[in-house]
Amino acid sequence: MRRPLNLARQPFRNERLPTLVLLLGCVILLGLSVRHALAARDLLPERTSGVDGELVALEAEVVRLRAETDRLRTGGIPPEALQEWAVVRDLVDRRAFSWSELLGHLEEVVPANVRLVSIAPQSSEGRIEVRFRAIGRTVDDGLELLQALQDQEEFREPFLTTVVESNEGVDLNYTVDYAPEQATSGEGR
Repeated sequence: MRRPLNLARQPFRNERLPTLVLLLGCVILLGLSVRHALAARDLLPERTSGVDGELVALEAEVVRLRAETDRLRTGGIPPEALQEWAVVRDLVDRRAFSWSELLGHLEEVVPANVRLVSIAPQSSEGRIEVRFRAIGRTVDDGLELLQALQDQEEFREPFLTTVVESNEGVDLNYTVDYAPEQATSGEGR
């Protein structure tokens, strides 16, 4: 194989491409260095003190607004009057509670093998929580009652709190939120 004929005293070398790549790399490196310097400058203490001051001012504003909200909630009413009104509201809620309606709803859902022993409704903050105790023959009877409660719109979030086997059968304790007015308003939709 023959070498190509070169008549020049020194061979020609194309050094433009490597020089261009090196120059481009230096420009990119310089740009990144400038960007890094700007980012580091933003983190200097004299730059962040303004943000810290603004944060402190915003936290003070939050505290002031919470205090004002608490003051507006009470409306300047003495705590004794608030307590008295809470008792009156509780009495009105108790009076508005319909035992016959609750017993009617329970009659629909209680299975034949389950006997209700006690029912204790408690009204607080506009909701009625009913705790009741039942006795069934087996644990499956108790689970059947729990499923029936879940299927009714009047009973929200039924929960079987305890299951104790005794000589009478299985002693079951339930807790459920009772909302008869919400269930009847939902039927008209």
